[in-house]
Amino acid sequence: MPQPRSGDGRSGEGKPGDGRVTLTSYALLAVVWLAWGLSYPVMRIVLDHFDPWASRCVVMAAAGTSLLAIARLSGHSLRVPRDHWFDLVVTAFINMSVFQIGMTYGVLLLSPGRTALLIYTMPIWTAILAVLVLKDRPSPRHLAALGLGVLGIAVLMSQDLSQLADAPAGAALTLMAAVAFAVGTILLKRRIWRVDFGVLAGWQLLVGVIPLLIIWSMVDVSTDWRAIPLEGWLAVAFLAFISNAAAYLAWFRVVAALPATVSGIGTLAVPVVGLGSSAAILGEVVGPHEIAALLCIGSALAITLLPKRRLKPR
Repeated sequence: MPQPRSGDGRSGEGKPGDGRVTLTSYALLAVVWLAWGLSYPVMRIVLDHFDPWASRCVVMAAAGTSLLAIARLSGHSLRVPRDHWFDLVVTAFINMSVFQIGMTYGVLLLSPGRTALLIYTMPIWTAILAVLVLKDRPSPRHLAALGLGVLGIAVLMSQDLSQLADAPAGAALTLMAAVAFAVGTILLKRRIWRVDFGVLAGWQLLVGVIPLLIIWSMVDVSTDWRAIPLEGWLAVAFLAFISNAAAYLAWFRVVAALPATVSGIGTLAVPVVGLGSSAAILGEVVGPHEIAALLCIGSALAITLLPKRRLKPR
């Protein structure tokens, strides 16, 4: 099964896609957990000062430009092989444009914590698509972890069914983002990418922002740029450089190094961070449901990410 890799073939993971969770994988996953988990309450702050289209366009353009600048300063060519462009545009549209639109409106119409929950039904869709498209065969260990993770998400969502029913558009758009994220992960996994990960992530962000710029130019919204406080600009900077630039760079490496099902399950910590940070920053309630879900998701991550103990023969 072909795996995506950087142009020089050095991802820091040993053999790409062999399924082993190395120390580098743990570090990259930790970056993803924190960057994406903290983005949900921060996005709520951004939407208090920016219209959704302006915020997404600024964030994605700044993130993509910074990644390409860093890659160029590091000595990497920004040129993308001609045979890559079709796949790059398709994955950028699904992985960036569709996902960002759905997630932003989920936060706007639902709440940051609840949007994080619906987004991270993504491991379910990733596992299904990995079997259908990549012909993955999840081990019993991974299926058990997926089941625990789904149970944890279900426990959290059970107390919010009325809220989801009251905002069907927000729930539908958030689920659309979850499916798009899963499809984007599978498409990234299918391709052998002969470019640096930073260059790949940077171009995907810049290509993915084009549909949003077109929509922004057509909708009747406006942002009073002079009235935006420092808090709003700091929140935008966090989303651009941490939740997008750093997180996508780490995520592309995780997708390259691990099977699709494993990388999908590995993201289950993000809604836990999202709920915890939303509680700390925005005052969202954490109760018995959240604690029970945390135990389920923590167990799922332990089953997936901790090394298996091998019995020594007597």
